[in-house]
Amino acid sequence: MAGKYTQRNSEGDHVVKDDDPLAISLLKEEHHRFRELFDAAKEAEDDKLKEIADELCMRLAVHMTIEEEILYPAVKPVIGADEVNEGIVEHQSGKRIVAELEQLDGTEELFSAKVHVLGEETIHHIDEEDEDLFEDAKQAHAAGKLDLDAIGEKLRARQQELYQQITDTGELGKTNEARAEEIEKA
Repeated sequence: MAGKYTQRNSEGDHVVKDDDPLAISLLKEEHHRFRELFDAAKEAEDDKLKEIADELCMRLAVHMTIEEEILYPAVKPVIGADEVNEGIVEHQSGKRIVAELEQLDGTEELFSAKVHVLGEETIHHIDEEDEDLFEDAKQAHAAGKLDLDAIGEKLRARQQELYQQITDTGELGKTNEARAEEIEKA
């Protein structure tokens, strides 16, 4: 039986659809993995929870980076600032919790609660992206205002580069963190 979050992967706008452009399908597939991991985290204890949290922190860092460096600057001029700016603020909140989790060894009293809150915030964020931002971007793509397939190629290439960097160095390294005023210039 699918967990509370994983079940959403097969519902409504969360489903990876045949007509989803590459950028949308790539990001939705990542969203599916986050829902699966947060469901697994609910059931996990001790070392297993730490292992899941570590994977979540790494995957979220890469995911937020590619959205902030590539997707958000591309869609903001087309779909408007509100959804993108809200996403940036939600990313900032998630990054704060990720940074806290990365400093912990999993034995702390609040470790599980921090993973849970990260899950609640992340699921809220990715659900909104699936239902609102991605749907608006797909409409712009269909109208010829965005090329979400080309953007998807850039997302995939940057994602691979970041994962390779983590493999090589153990760290994400320098990324271009989004700020609303910077995206205006992009």
